[in-house]
Amino acid sequence: MKSLKIGVCGVGNVGGAVIENLTLSPDTVEFNGGVKIEILQVGARKGKSAVPYNVEVSTDLMEVSQNPDIDVFVELIGGCELAKELIEKSIKNGKNIVTANKALISTHGDELFNLAKENGVQIGFEASVAGGTPVIKALREGLVANKVKWFAGILNGTTNYILSKMTDENSSFEDALKQAQNLGLAEADPTMDVDGTDAAQKASILSALAFNTPFDFSSVAYGGIEKISSDDILYAEQLGYSIKHIAYGSIENGEVNVSAYPTFVSKDQLLSQVGQQMNALEIYCEDIGSTVYYGPGAGPKPTASAVIADLVDISNGGWPVLDNNSKKNQFSKQGNEKFSRYFNLEVKNEAGAIAKVSSLFAKKDISIEALIQKESKQNIDPQNYVPVVIISGKISDLQALAMLKEIESMEEINKSVKQFRIHNAI
Repeated sequence: MKSLKIGVCGVGNVGGAVIENLTLSPDTVEFNGGVKIEILQVGARKGKSAVPYNVEVSTDLMEVSQNPDIDVFVELIGGCELAKELIEKSIKNGKNIVTANKALISTHGDELFNLAKENGVQIGFEASVAGGTPVIKALREGLVANKVKWFAGILNGTTNYILSKMTDENSSFEDALKQAQNLGLAEADPTMDVDGTDAAQKASILSALAFNTPFDFSSVAYGGIEKISSDDILYAEQLGYSIKHIAYGSIENGEVNVSAYPTFVSKDQLLSQVGQQMNALEIYCEDIGSTVYYGPGAGPKPTASAVIADLVDISNGGWPVLDNNSKKNQFSKQGNEKFSRYFNLEVKNEAGAIAKVSSLFAKKDISIEALIQKESKQNIDPQNYVPVVIISGKISDLQALAMLKEIESMEEINKSVKQFRIHNAI
């Protein structure tokens, strides 16, 4: 049987789950993967007290990355600066790499893959996107004969859990977030989840694989779920939609749009049915249409599963190294992809006010697919405004932003206007 000696740095939730699995249940991996994986050394800054297993522990993480006896260096500490330094040292020492670090790959992927190619080693990063759901393997292997036209996915289990609680149990955003934190699905500081950063980093990695763009998180437009209210959830339900945080990527004539925003998804679409902390990715290819990948995206065990899968793949020879010298497709700087839109506004309850709003859409050559005046809320405003929901035709992000500013400048409008995308599924 093949054997693989590894060094692991990082003993948090994911690192702990990897070490536990390989220490307490090695037979499963040996039987299914045909390889004996031995943890030769663990890097833990807190020392032996942080690793309750019979393995060698070093408080010097650099010592692990330079250990001459390991075959694969497993980086699970997170962040960019130290993680990048450790991985670079390992690569230069001829070690293969496995990482779950989406921030690192989405920011420094091109540099690291070039270095890996120069040194004849592999980098496994399945665990960086969608936890235990093998979406990277699907793009690198399963769909290799197809041209990807677009992808749309729920890539953050925390936000999906929060939105599911708000939809299914009428929880407030604050209560749903607290439940997610109590279950270990959200960090004490959940900012990168709820503001869309996490999903955007993952989307940039998928873009590099699907569309041959640079690994460039800074070119991804994104927003979070903080402004979604119970009213938006209710209106979406009445209109036949669910609200999901959707990472989206598409290519047209060599120009790539990648983004991650709260989005209305029709209930007849599979993505609308993805609940709790689950992830799902729909990939649309030119010749075969859509394929959908569904599974757990949050939590240490699903992520550890992906890490170990990468280790097994590397033991079998891995994959062709990404060719970073080929001509890259470029990200759109304008956000040209067009979506239908949901607008939620409060209009003064007087003759002609709604007609004036409608005429603004006509003036901007934006169609109105539906306009619904909702019942007035007793506490909405002493000046008697009424809630209005408008479903528009397809417009770009730039058009939507300009429209928001124009609507908010009208004297007939109360407070700020909210706008969300509507998923354009084929």
